[in-house]
Amino acid sequence: MILQVRDPEFLEILGPAPELKLVAETDAHEGGVYHPDNNEFYYSTTRHKVGYTSMITSSDEKDSAGEQNTQVRKISLDTGEITTVFPVTDVANGMVLDREGNLLICQQGQGKKPGYIQRVDVKTLETSIVADNWFGAAFNSPNDVVVKSDGTIWFTDPIYAWAQGFKPEIQVEGQLYRINLDGVVDAMATNFQRPNGLAFSPDEKLLYVTDTGYLQGEEFDKGKRHHIYVYKVREDGMLSSRRLLASVGMYDGSAPGLGLPDGIKVDTKGRIYIGSPDGVQVFSRSGKPLGLIALPDVVNLGFAGEKLNKLYILNDSSIHMIELQATGAGLHYASKFMKK
Repeated sequence: MILQVRDPEFLEILGPAPELKLVAETDAHEGGVYHPDNNEFYYSTTRHKVGYTSMITSSDEKDSAGEQNTQVRKISLDTGEITTVFPVTDVANGMVLDREGNLLICQQGQGKKPGYIQRVDVKTLETSIVADNWFGAAFNSPNDVVVKSDGTIWFTDPIYAWAQGFKPEIQVEGQLYRINLDGVVDAMATNFQRPNGLAFSPDEKLLYVTDTGYLQGEEFDKGKRHHIYVYKVREDGMLSSRRLLASVGMYDGSAPGLGLPDGIKVDTKGRIYIGSPDGVQVFSRSGKPLGLIALPDVVNLGFAGEKLNKLYILNDSSIHMIELQATGAGLHYASKFMKK
């Protein structure tokens, strides 16, 4: 394990004897959601063309819908057993639990089928569509999602499905949306190249959003964004005062101005954890780099465990875990069961 320390605060996060453990070799890509009921961790797989057969499921369980597919799986944190929850999806991506413990999934859609936010009862696997359009304009490819303590659902909707060739058209440029309790969808922020990960600060007075414009589709554009933005959340629930928190580069100095900040999580002290090509980059609330947990091609991550202090890391080929002296924030359902 390689750790790079930029600030002494990172040593406080790591504790006296940090150890990065391999949990499973599996094509874990997005999601990274802890469910305390059965001590399980949900994730979505990398995207594959039709005909792909899961490494986990039987050989006759092949994709049957559309040209692309991802699977939704869960891993038992007690036994390490991996179970396929949905062998075929509408290109599932980011996930979160709502306040009642239901799984919310960003389904990107494909072809003429719009993207949508899906709610799943994890006990019965009954599903429903929470929202699939903004005043009649179809979503592009919902990417990542969070739930605020008031129950509203916030998600990013970049144009990756079109840029990566499994959607034929764009009806609206990539935006940040909020689904209100009455089901009405509001556009909360624009002026993104590729809005991606998002997370609220512990007090929900700030909202962090990553912009991965650097990855246009399947190609990279060095002139595009690789940024973390932060917004103030006003008392009326609207956003204001956007500013650049950090531009993410590679810690080894090979590309100081280039990086790919994808999934984002925060801890209860407001520190920010970013999935990036060189590992998990950790920043202070003010955007100061604190350190790096080196691991190639990290996409997303999530806090788990009875103390919400175990960080599970997804990098397209495996799941790793490191136990920290930090507690994950924003986990409204899981925090009800957290042991102090």
